[in-house]
Amino acid sequence: MSARMIVDLAEGNIVLFGGAPEPGMPDAGLTNGFSRASAETFQAALGTIGALVKTVEASIDTMSQKPEGIEIEFGATLSQDCDLWIVSPDSAPEFKIRLSWGKNG
Repeated sequence: MSARMIVDLAEGNIVLFGGAPEPGMPDAGLTNGFSRASAETFQAALGTIGALVKTVEASIDTMSQKPEGIEIEFGATLSQDCDLWIVSPDSAPEFKIRLSWGKNG
């Protein structure tokens, strides 16, 4: 199960992950059991996707015979500490990410 987290954004807004309001129930108490993260911590977690992409691109560049196109799809979810975990896109992640390189990418 993914983390239940509140991310405090710089503009004063919040983003909630890992929970949803129940139909007909008030939002009061919805955030019980959630951990909290700053916008900077959340941005750092999402920034790891860029590092992952650079690693994949470097691996593609070393191929002597590159395919015409490459597509990678994965899911990402947040831990209680706002670390980004790469998971199967079929595991109900908070984010589904599809990357492609080549003729159609």
